[in-house]
Amino acid sequence: MVQVVVRDNNVDQALKALKKKMQRE
Repeated sequence: MVQVVVRDNNVDQALKALKKKMQRE
C-alpha cells in the first residue's frame, strides 16, 4: 500500500471518478 502514496495523483483521479458515479445514482 506504500505505492499508493507515490501514485497519489492516480488515487485522486479515481476518487473523483467514484464521486461522479455516486452522484449519478
